[in-house]
Amino acid sequence: MSTVTQETLSGAGKVIAVEENYRGLAEQRGRFPEMPSYFLKPPSSLSLSGGTVERPAGLEKLSLAGEVALIIGTVARHVSMADAWGHIAFVTAANHLCLDELASAQKGSTLLATGGDGFTPLGHFLLDASRVDPEQLELRTWVNGTLVQDDTTAGLLFPINGLIAELSQVMTLMPGDVILTGTPAGSGLVVPGDTMEVSVVDPASGESTGRLHTTVTAGTVPLPTFGARGTVHGR
Repeated sequence: MSTVTQETLSGAGKVIAVEENYRGLAEQRGRFPEMPSYFLKPPSSLSLSGGTVERPAGLEKLSLAGEVALIIGTVARHVSMADAWGHIAFVTAANHLCLDELASAQKGSTLLATGGDGFTPLGHFLLDASRVDPEQLELRTWVNGTLVQDDTTAGLLFPINGLIAELSQVMTLMPGDVILTGTPAGSGLVVPGDTMEVSVVDPASGESTGRLHTTVTAGTVPLPTFGARGTVHGR
């Protein structure tokens, strides 16, 4: 079984994230999306297991979100749902991190809130997509050893094959591109010193990504007083 390496990260031309996509999270929030929605994260947000992520000085709300990540293996353009899974090379675990205060201040834009360096850790192992069942993958997230998220891809509102097929109708998915498929209920805030872990397991084969491990650190450099931070603090 291969691991996520720096070469894996550098091969990602696009990082595409799917918003609310788990039934459990929709029930928790009391709203069910009628269709999937997407946003981009910069490839520079990708990082390896065992690293750190910084919560900027002056901000208090950094949230985590364990996700099943897909890595495209072959060019996908105008593919059908039936053929979509064949374009995926690997499955791994991801942690989609967000600065909630900036997300609120930006009123719809997620770039500053989710695009920071290290805000999309991937790993630890890569699961061969041809060997796993995309509808039964188990996703778990821990904070300081306590389980906070526990769901399976059977709980997705919009199936993985549908996501790949839809995206491929309007853009070419290239080898190395990363797709984040959404997070279940249980996402919450973390603080400096917290350790976050995410794993994906295929119960049919017993194969696992192992635990993707990231630690939160405290930033020492405050954000500028203009822009989103100024809005958050009423300046």
